[in-house]
Amino acid sequence: MKIKFSNLGSIQETELDLRPLTVIIGPNNSGKTYLAYSTYGLWQRAGRTIRIQYVSNNLKLNQQGEGTWSLTIDNDLLDLFIKDAEETAKNFQGSALESFFQDSSRKLFIKTAFKIMISRQEVENAIHQLTQQKAFSLMGGSSIKISRQDNILSFKIDSEIEEIDTSANNSLTDLFDHLNERIILSFILIIKKLLFSNAFPFPAERNAFINTYKMLANRRYKLLKETQRELFSSSSSERQLDLLKEQGDIRYPQPVEDFLDFLSEIELEEIPKTNSSNKNEFQKLADEIEKQLQNKNKTNLKPTKLGGKEIKVLVKKGLEIDIYNASSSVKQLAPLLLYLRYRASKGHFLVIDEPEMNLHPESQAKLLEALSILVNLGVRILLTTHSPYIMAHLNNLVNGNHENPEILKRQSSSLYLQDERAFLPIDKVSAYEMKDNKLVSLNDPDYGIRWDTLSDVAVDIQQKFFEIYEAGQEKADETEE
Repeated sequence: MKIKFSNLGSIQETELDLRPLTVIIGPNNSGKTYLAYSTYGLWQRAGRTIRIQYVSNNLKLNQQGEGTWSLTIDNDLLDLFIKDAEETAKNFQGSALESFFQDSSRKLFIKTAFKIMISRQEVENAIHQLTQQKAFSLMGGSSIKISRQDNILSFKIDSEIEEIDTSANNSLTDLFDHLNERIILSFILIIKKLLFSNAFPFPAERNAFINTYKMLANRRYKLLKETQRELFSSSSSERQLDLLKEQGDIRYPQPVEDFLDFLSEIELEEIPKTNSSNKNEFQKLADEIEKQLQNKNKTNLKPTKLGGKEIKVLVKKGLEIDIYNASSSVKQLAPLLLYLRYRASKGHFLVIDEPEMNLHPESQAKLLEALSILVNLGVRILLTTHSPYIMAHLNNLVNGNHENPEILKRQSSSLYLQDERAFLPIDKVSAYEMKDNKLVSLNDPDYGIRWDTLSDVAVDIQQKFFEIYEAGQEKADETEE
């Protein structure tokens, strides 16, 4: 999947090849966060929106018998999803983009435009994923069993259900008069969800927000936030907007607000009890991160006396401290650990801005290995970074021998986590440098990942040492004379 960006901040035009792991390195104020946030926004919209009239006019089922329909998988079907993604990107502009970024100037994104490019093979892969499921839910409460033979998909309503009750969703009933059209809509939405699954943003401000999310997410804040967001996307007067701004700055870009909602929603959920025997692979990875990066200090949600929950850090037996009294590195990792314990699922998409924040260089390398394992568990990740350690170690992780498991196992003994799942094939990784206001690919088929953004700085600093030293020696020689 590729995304084209035009007139985004200082970026005139550039293209991003979004792979299971995508890494962008570059200097401050070069547009990395704009790219990451825009990708998140596009991904969200592509997975949630659908042009119903467009679908109903371009996709028809063939009824084979009572409760059974068929659909031919051809280029027209595959192209429907491709064109839908293109249209979604095209509509992510103007007031929609102003609202997303909460741009009060209304000037930053006037000329900004995006294009999503997905391939027919990616759509084919999503359809294949769907056929591996036993059934999927039909809008209205029933279930559909799906099978595939060659290029024909067959849909069959659960045999126990003779009549579908559409009264629960009158709006869809008005739009679709026939059951087969409801099946089409359900099918389209599920494929789109497989192509663009749930996304989770981890903004650079996460360390501060992990301390204050309760206050920021209270009911009054949410009401004000929603009111102000509506003002940005409506024709309300500038006077109304100015009045809200004077009441206090409560505006955040959508990814930051969604991050706050992520923290609040996890806290409100019923948390199932886990033990060593029933932990999934994501929860086990959270344990490993705590062992390797937090000196075994455990971050978790704990019930409060008044019935709520709060984030606590177990530093030793019998001593739990509040998250705001924990080290900056523990606060930095807390959202990721909460995600792994209570949210993580195959197919998700994480957008992480500067994962290296507050971490020692060795911890940065360890975290990259953990994130690579997460990619191999089926989670797509986009990172922006300033870290030379992450880029240097990324090159190590794409140089494993995936053709020979025994060699890969031996190679893993040189990794910090000593887990061969941290190795990624080069075709699963795309790495970029932000240079001259555009993305420059660092992927090298012969070498792996070639990067120089910060290595050049290291060389420059070393050169300055020699210049300073030599100038000092010249002055000393003059004094002696």
